[in-house]
Amino acid sequence: MRRINQDWSGNQILAAMRNAWRRVDWFARGVSYQQMANGVMAAASFALKRERLRSWPVMVKIDISPVCNLHCTYCVHAGPAVDRTGILAEQSFAGGQRMPLAQFEAIVSQIAGHSAAVALYYIGDPLMHPQLPKLCSIAAEAGLNCHISTNFSFRLSDDRLAGIVQSGLSHLTVCVDSMRQDRYELTRVGGNIDLVLGNLERTLRVRKALGSRKPSIEVQFIKYQHNLDEVDRAAEWCRDRAVNQFTEYWGNLHNYADLDPSSYQTGDALEGQLFPRCAWPWFAMQVKYDGDVIPCCYHRVSEQYRHGGDARTVGNVISEGLFNVWNSPGYQAIQRLTANPELAQRREPVSDSFCYGCPAVFNTAGASRVITADTARWEDVYFRSSSGEVSRR
Repeated sequence: MRRINQDWSGNQILAAMRNAWRRVDWFARGVSYQQMANGVMAAASFALKRERLRSWPVMVKIDISPVCNLHCTYCVHAGPAVDRTGILAEQSFAGGQRMPLAQFEAIVSQIAGHSAAVALYYIGDPLMHPQLPKLCSIAAEAGLNCHISTNFSFRLSDDRLAGIVQSGLSHLTVCVDSMRQDRYELTRVGGNIDLVLGNLERTLRVRKALGSRKPSIEVQFIKYQHNLDEVDRAAEWCRDRAVNQFTEYWGNLHNYADLDPSSYQTGDALEGQLFPRCAWPWFAMQVKYDGDVIPCCYHRVSEQYRHGGDARTVGNVISEGLFNVWNSPGYQAIQRLTANPELAQRREPVSDSFCYGCPAVFNTAGASRVITADTARWEDVYFRSSSGEVSRR
C-alpha cells in the first residue's frame, strides 16, 4: 500500500509534484501513445504559454450530478448555520440535476484517443447518479481512465457494489475523516462512518472475489486536531484489507462561501513568471452536469449553483463542442491572464474573467479567510447547538 502525506508546503512546485504523484494510478497508467503525445503537447503549450492549442485537455472533470447526500462543513451543501455570508442559503439543487447518458457519451466520443482521464465529480457525490456504473463503462470502453471520489456513506447492496467494481472504473477514492462516529460527523455532517467502512470492506472483498485489479482503491484521510491520534490506526486498517493507497492531508475549517470573490477585495494582478501561474487552462477542464464549462474546480465554487449566481462559464460542450470551447476566445483570454497576469491586466479588461479574484493570479484578501486544521481546532470555528446542529461561531 502506498501511503502519501499530501500536506501542502510553501513550495508550490513541490506541492504540485506531490499532487501529481498522488494521482498517477488513475491519471497515467495504461495510456496509449496518442494520449501520451497529447500530454507532451499540452506540457509544451503550457511551458511556451501558447494560446491556440493543438492538444486536448489531458483530464476532463465532469460533474455528473451536483447533488450530495451529506452537508459537510467545507462544502456548498453545508447547512446555512455554518455560513456567515448568506451564500449557502441561496444554493439551488434538485434531484433531476444529472447528466444524461447520451450527453456523457457525446463528450466521451469527442475526447476519446486524446484525453487520458475523466473524473466524474465536482461538488456532488457521483453515487447520487443512478447510472454511475454505465457512465464508468462508457469511459472505460473509450480507453479513458475513470476516477470517482465519494463519501461512501450510502446503503449500498452487494449488487450495486459489484456493478461499480465491474464497470471499468480505474480509481475509487473514499473519504474517511475518522474511524469514530462522534468525530466523523463533526465535519461529514449527516454521514455514518460504519456505513463507509462497511461499504469499503465489502468493495474490497468483491474485487478480490472477482480477481480484478480495478478499481485501484484509495482512502483519503483528512486530518483535524481531533483525529490525529487515529491516522496510523486508519492506515493499518487499510493496509490489512489491501487498500492500494492511503492519502493523508490537513482539512479546511472554512467554507467555500468564505472564499467567494464577491465577499473580499481583489487587488492588482500578480507579476508574470517563467511558467504560467495556473496549469488548468492547458491541462484540464471542468464540465458541469448541463455541459457548461468553467476553467477549474477551485475558484467561484459557491457561485456555480447559486440562485442568480455569477458562474462565469466559458462555453457549453454540448452545444458548441469541447474542442471549440477549449480554443475559444474566452479560454484564450484566461490563458493570457494566467500566463502573465500583470501584462494581461494592462492590455485588456480582466474584471469579468472567471479567474478574477483568484489568489493564484491576483493579490487578494481571500487568504485571510482560509482556516486550515493544522492551525485551528474544530471547536474554535464550530459548535453544536442545543438541537445537535453544527453551527458556526
